[in-house]
Amino acid sequence: MKGILLDGVNDLIINPVRENGKITGGLTIGNSDYQNARLVIVAQKGEFKEIPTVGFGIDSYLRATGDVKQLFVNRLEIELKSIGYTNATVRLGNSILDFDINI
Repeated sequence: MKGILLDGVNDLIINPVRENGKITGGLTIGNSDYQNARLVIVAQKGEFKEIPTVGFGIDSYLRATGDVKQLFVNRLEIELKSIGYTNATVRLGNSILDFDINI
């Protein structure tokens, strides 16, 4: 999916394009799949005002006690599918800090 790209701290990547002394462009456009996934993983439900049901809230899983690995994988896949990544799969390593997403 193409979209406006953000840097590592979620600021817009801006490269101003000037023509005749005026800025005519500057937002960086590119493949935003993993950026979109990262934003959904970090966001809590309700943080996206346009779609309040979207948001995974990874910090809730990081604070959880007990074994939440399978719950983590299942809910993350459901969340990614809800934003259009219908073939998304999550592979977990030794902990929920070690995961890989295939979009």
